[in-house]
Amino acid sequence: GYFPLSPWVGERLLPLGAVVGEMGVSKDIPKYPCIYPNPSFTEVTKNFRTDDYKIIAMATLASMPYGYIAGTSRLPQMRVPSMVMAGIIGLHGGFFIAYQQSGGRLMGRLANDNEVKELMTSK
Repeated sequence: GYFPLSPWVGERLLPLGAVVGEMGVSKDIPKYPCIYPNPSFTEVTKNFRTDDYKIIAMATLASMPYGYIAGTSRLPQMRVPSMVMAGIIGLHGGFFIAYQQSGGRLMGRLANDNEVKELMTSK
């Protein structure tokens, strides 16, 4: 049998016995040592590696030519504003990827040998 997820989402049905977890709570056991189970924004950004900054830079730089080309299709005067906007979008995308990787390492979801050596000994 099925039961509705909530009265406001009557059309979406879940299988009977399905577990609906809380938002942001993972029920999985981490594969690597957990340093912070729920790291703050500051802890995650302080934990960025050089590779994370490279991801941010590459996403930003890779998106700018696309914005320039997209801006030339109809209005040539939109080349530079389009390139800048694409760079800003790439910057945000790169930051989100780096943030996800850094947070995953702190929570034990990704390989975190360096973090365990540095942060676990300082605790």
